[in-house]
Amino acid sequence: MDFSVDFNKNLQELRDKLDDLNADAMLVSMNNFFGNFDLDHSVIAEISGFTGSNGRAIVSRNRAILSVDGRYTKQAAEQTDNAIWEIKMYPEYDTNALVSDVLKPRQTLAVGAFSITYKSYLSLLEAARKSKFDVKILDKFPLFEPATSSKTIYLIDNDRKSRISCMRNTLSNGEALLLTDSAMIGWTFGVRCEPNADKCVLPNCVALITHDRKPMLFSDLKPENQCEDFKFSDISKFEEIMKDLPKSEIVLDYSRTNLYFPEVLQRNGFLIKSSKTDYGMFEAIKSEAEVQNMKVACEKASLAFIKTLAFAENAKQTSEIEIADFFENELKKYDDFVSLSFNSISAFGLNTSIVHYNPHTHGNAEVANDGLFLFDAGAHFKTATTDMTRTIYRGAPGYGTKKFYTSVLKSVILFSSARFPDKSKACSIDAVARYFVWQSGNDYKFGTGHGVGSFANVHEHPRISSSSNEEITTNMVITVEPGIYRDDFGIRLENMLLTKPAEMPGFIEFETLNFIPFSRKLIDVEMLSDAERDWLNGYHQKVFDKFANCLREDDVTFNWLKENTRKL
Repeated sequence: MDFSVDFNKNLQELRDKLDDLNADAMLVSMNNFFGNFDLDHSVIAEISGFTGSNGRAIVSRNRAILSVDGRYTKQAAEQTDNAIWEIKMYPEYDTNALVSDVLKPRQTLAVGAFSITYKSYLSLLEAARKSKFDVKILDKFPLFEPATSSKTIYLIDNDRKSRISCMRNTLSNGEALLLTDSAMIGWTFGVRCEPNADKCVLPNCVALITHDRKPMLFSDLKPENQCEDFKFSDISKFEEIMKDLPKSEIVLDYSRTNLYFPEVLQRNGFLIKSSKTDYGMFEAIKSEAEVQNMKVACEKASLAFIKTLAFAENAKQTSEIEIADFFENELKKYDDFVSLSFNSISAFGLNTSIVHYNPHTHGNAEVANDGLFLFDAGAHFKTATTDMTRTIYRGAPGYGTKKFYTSVLKSVILFSSARFPDKSKACSIDAVARYFVWQSGNDYKFGTGHGVGSFANVHEHPRISSSSNEEITTNMVITVEPGIYRDDFGIRLENMLLTKPAEMPGFIEFETLNFIPFSRKLIDVEMLSDAERDWLNGYHQKVFDKFANCLREDDVTFNWLKENTRKL
């Protein structure tokens, strides 16, 4: 993010455009394209300064409201001008309620065709009917042009023929499928691109799959090579190509499809139909090869993580960015390393209380004194992606800090040790990870975990949250990341887990994939049960056995490993 940007000037320019648009307010999303946000080109960042990955804004001539989820309320308040911006937490204040509060009857709300999903648009129309305001669709955002890229799309090895057939099998006769979710397209077609500013390796694409024609992939990026299994087309020709195709019923996911596409399809004589299949869950179930690749990647990332934590705890003086760079440089020693999977959250002291803190956009703090240090980082390797978090302490922690840390640790252990019926709802196991956090008098205002892609999105299905009805089954790779966040500190611990059959028929259990010690000095042993101590001692023994030999000549890291895996 360029801190020379005059956010208030951009906001005023946007307000000045309202007259030209014959609108009284505008709904602004994170970006202006299909699915992947790019923080370097976030419209909300340009008008407010907020650099988080999820948000929506309503701008009128006299009000500016930024709605963010629970991860970002503190960050949004700190990054925006509080005299101008009202910060609301989503979904407590949902978008339609905020819009209805801003607009009076017979006023007009402008929305970008590329910046709202069709599901959200239909919901917005219902809110407009009730509150008696109008909705005007804009073909493009009036202030900033969509980002252009010189990147190319390249292909990775995957069973694309089988996966395309899998998509076709969801269709009835006469139906076609429009896929708009970049993760699902990446899974189906095996397409990737160079990482963007937010480290995403999935290109923005739209795919049309029919029963009897070669699938078409639309994008603004150029293919490195053509593929015999599908045809590349330029996204700018989407409407032109669709006009010439036989009219049919096209199935699409209303919640993952921007308004532009159903508008074009209906304008050109196609019938659209909401998909009954949750296509996002296809990517969640890993093949045996993907599982093995994830295990190898987790081992590599864990070793880099251990070295980074040892450096962070023992360095006399360093900085948040220097620690993040240390981790990335360790990963670069692997031939199959591609990039970080997201911008590392390297936070010290007060900064740990900001859930998605970024030292590059918040300000790089010096790490020289005693205090909590939280590190959340991941890697893209050529066949897998990782995401892990640890919180450590420089110096000697107090009793209160140890109590909170141990409550989070107990939550990780309870979740990781759980057995549950196959195809349990994600919302039911979300509560398991919150139990000991709740007992400490705390809660976290977001999900417990998420799926992790196979060299794809670091966040994918399934979502482990109190509102998720997605079913959890075998061969899924998910995270568990409970935390406690106060105004002056934050503690989060995150492991990657593989779901696998339990010994009891019809039940599932977890296998922990990463190998990173928990902070020995932060554990209040008296708070642990015998079973929890046994689990932790067993886990730490595995960590020590895996890495001790390769670290013996690195005194700082080996001693840190030995101390933090010491038996309780």
